Amino acid sequence: MLSITTRILGFLAIFIWALPSMAQHSHGKGTLQLSLQSDVLQGQWTMPMEALLGFEQLPKNPSQTESMNQLQKSLQNANYFIELPAEAKCQQIEVKAESDMFQGVKGKGHSDLQYVFKFKCAQPQALTKFGFPFFKSHLRAHQLKVEWVSQGSQKSATVRSSKPTFAP
Repeated sequence: MLSITTRILGFLAIFIWALPSMAQHSHGKGTLQLSLQSDVLQGQWTMPMEALLGFEQLPKNPSQTESMNQLQKSLQNANYFIELPAEAKCQQIEVKAESDMFQGVKGKGHSDLQYVFKFKCAQPQALTKFGFPFFKSHLRAHQLKVEWVSQGSQKSATVRSSKPTFAP
């Protein structure tokens, strides 16, 4: 028979292992993986739709439909989400915004935005600070966990809506 200590340790191990998956969807909080490879800046942003729209199910009225359509249109330009230093001379080369809601699919509870973008930068060494203007338009969004990877450097930080900048 297992001792009580062994049972508690086993339970804690299972709980700690499961914690990241339980924390994946947290209202108002998003994640961003940023990487710079040579002259290409790439990002993957995940955010609960509730933080961006105030709801996370299919629109129930014309106002919600208009809000969702406006978000989709805004996300066609990655500068809506991220602000890059002008000195870096970056040009958007790819953007992709996905959500069950955009496809008209009724989710099983929570709905997230999956957003991927790429920029080609003439002066990538000038990428010394990033801004996140989306916080101004989406007051329910208040936190972004940023993970940065570049040749020879890594950094992780939490960006808050009260100070929406990140410096690698």
